[in-house]
Amino acid sequence: MAVEISSAVGAYKSALNRVTDSNEDGSSGIGSNITKNDFSSMVKNFAQGAIDKSVASEQLSAAAAAGKANVDEVVMAVAEAESTLTTVVAIRDKVLEAYREILRMPI
Repeated sequence: MAVEISSAVGAYKSALNRVTDSNEDGSSGIGSNITKNDFSSMVKNFAQGAIDKSVASEQLSAAAAAGKANVDEVVMAVAEAESTLTTVVAIRDKVLEAYREILRMPI
């Protein structure tokens, strides 16, 4: 069964909305300290950082091909971009695994 990331994020938003909506009456609870944009802004910032590292790596690689960059800097940038990509894939896998576990829960 293929699960898309957008489905997992949508399910998280829906659950977060239910929690925060149920506490709008002023009662303190799980949703009282949660804002609706915490998770989405964290994911957005992380993804933007990963993209920035990838772009910097590509620019240094192009500069090295033109003979304008130090090879050591290129190797470091590529290694950092590779490490970031590995982290992104690992996080994606964990999010999808958690989403699948939620789907298996009895209602």
